[in-house]
Amino acid sequence: MTKFMWFQCLSIFFILVILVLVCVLEDNLVSSALHDVRNYCYQIEASVEENGGILNNDVARLVDNMEDNWFKYEWNLCYMVNHKSIQEIGVEISKIKTYMEENDKKEFMASLELIKLYEEQYHHFMGASFHNIL
Repeated sequence: MTKFMWFQCLSIFFILVILVLVCVLEDNLVSSALHDVRNYCYQIEASVEENGGILNNDVARLVDNMEDNWFKYEWNLCYMVNHKSIQEIGVEISKIKTYMEENDKKEFMASLELIKLYEEQYHHFMGASFHNIL
């Protein structure tokens, strides 16, 4: 094996290692962001059940925390996917805050279910897979 061929093989190896590391980091960021959103949804549901309604400080605090957390992650996720592809969660969080002000529990819970649905969908199209790479 000549030095040139050795250098080519080594270069290809390093490129592949870098690609794998980028995919792993992307998957960790996506999984962490979506996992946090899902956990906030379950915490909000539990708080609504426990307190018997959506007008209480625990629910408001959890919704605010979810919103802050999502916007922090959304900024980073926009580097990986088009912002229009992931804006639905932010829109639904805004609707949830409006429904809290209006004390509309039915629409509040419907928006919470939509957030969980979007979280599942995002995990499928944003996660690293051979289909996404090709």
